[in-house]
Amino acid sequence: MKSSILLIIVAVVATLMVVNSVGININSQQQHQQIHNRVSKTRQLNPNCTTPNITRLHQYIDATVASYGYCEGTEWAFSDFITEPFIESYNANNSQQTASTIKLWVLIAVLQDVQNGLYSLDTVIECSGQNLTINGCLALMIGISDNCATFDMTKQTTLTHVNEVFASLGMTNSQFHEWCFTTCPGYTSPCPNNDGTGLDNVLSSHDVVHGLQLLHSFEALPENYTYQAYKYLLTAHGWTPMLGLLVPAPVAHKQGWLPADEGFIPFTENDEAIVFSECGDYAASVMITRNWTNPQEDNYALALGAQIGRLAYCTMVPFGYANDGIACEQTWSQPLPSPTGC
Repeated sequence: MKSSILLIIVAVVATLMVVNSVGININSQQQHQQIHNRVSKTRQLNPNCTTPNITRLHQYIDATVASYGYCEGTEWAFSDFITEPFIESYNANNSQQTASTIKLWVLIAVLQDVQNGLYSLDTVIECSGQNLTINGCLALMIGISDNCATFDMTKQTTLTHVNEVFASLGMTNSQFHEWCFTTCPGYTSPCPNNDGTGLDNVLSSHDVVHGLQLLHSFEALPENYTYQAYKYLLTAHGWTPMLGLLVPAPVAHKQGWLPADEGFIPFTENDEAIVFSECGDYAASVMITRNWTNPQEDNYALALGAQIGRLAYCTMVPFGYANDGIACEQTWSQPLPSPTGC
């Protein structure tokens, strides 16, 4: 099974790598369509694909969140990379506490450094107690969400640069304030990854999907480094997947969690993803940060994130089947959950 998954990952990345280099500007829906066509054209899309029903998706996600009683503390956003503006929850611009989802943006900062010649993917550094290349350290940071690798990668690129990435991408409600683990090999005091504010690291779903749009359109990184980022993100292993749990397509994502059953108050469940479906690529974000009342809150949040992932996939591929065997046609035959919205 692992070999099959790896073959799928390699095939998707290899396919994406053959796209020709063209200058990009994404100021119009027509240009979004051109970008979408470019990234998707190297693989054959299913001829049964139709125009995604974005309005219906908005209604169903909103109603699903409400049916869980999770309107407070839940943000989400979705983009098919064509429809503008993309759809999102009413509170999608709120800054929410984030955990390991911040690592995607550290990844982008490091790849910008490599692009700018500050070091290479082959540069050897001390990473999580080992002498590893930057490539190997990034693989640890994203693949198994190694916090000490993230400590070393943040030290390499700096907090300041990650926040510059947010600013350059227009992610105005996202900030990176601290990544310090005293148990990490090579830790020094004072911690180099601390701006002294004592504030939480935060993202917003609006910012995340906006940033993923720019990544997908080669605005955050040139094409070769964009595909390198996808290669890492396609191998990411979450605690329990959210957006990708029910999705039978390659999912380039980064999940984060501060679990309720470990006593985090508030608990946090986040996921951010670009999905390569048989009807084209799309981006999604779900961020759930709530004051928990019992350890089972994690399970509720993860289930909600998975249902949002199902709805997003079935919007793009209405003739498809989710990983649990339920046909998307059956999903859309169900009435809106009650209550019908936040």
